[in-house]
Amino acid sequence: MNHARGMETKGQGFCLATNRFTFEDCVYLSNTLSVNYGLKPSVVKAGHTNQWKISIGKHSMSDLVSKGKPYSIDVMKYKCKGYL
Repeated sequence: MNHARGMETKGQGFCLATNRFTFEDCVYLSNTLSVNYGLKPSVVKAGHTNQWKISIGKHSMSDLVSKGKPYSIDVMKYKCKGYL
């Protein structure tokens, strides 16, 4: 599993490691990503009590990568292999 600045990839999807965010904050951020960027994230348990992460499935990866590409630094582009 690859890790960088609070983000992790698993399989072909993408997770934001928001483990210390409240559930309500994760839902708010998830809704914001959906409304403003057309992504389809979901809030899932992070493995510990009261810890959550935002999962963006592989069906939204092309949109995520195309919208995030202008803000990506070259050294991180390997994480988007197959979508660039």
